[in-house]
Amino acid sequence: MRKEKIEVYAVIRVDEYLSGDASITVKEIVPKLGRAIAEVERLNNLNRDKECHYFWQTTRYFPTME
Repeated sequence: MRKEKIEVYAVIRVDEYLSGDASITVKEIVPKLGRAIAEVERLNNLNRDKECHYFWQTTRYFPTME
């Protein structure tokens, strides 16, 4: 049985001063690629002087998990 899946986009922060799993945070999940791109650009500009950077990654959401 195939499960319904929806493509979504994760906005991810990487803290360069931390190591391992602690250095990665999923800030938010958004439904549109354009919104993810805009948010990553906004956050990278806002935090350009901090030891972190943001990127987006395509992922999937399964709304009907059994």
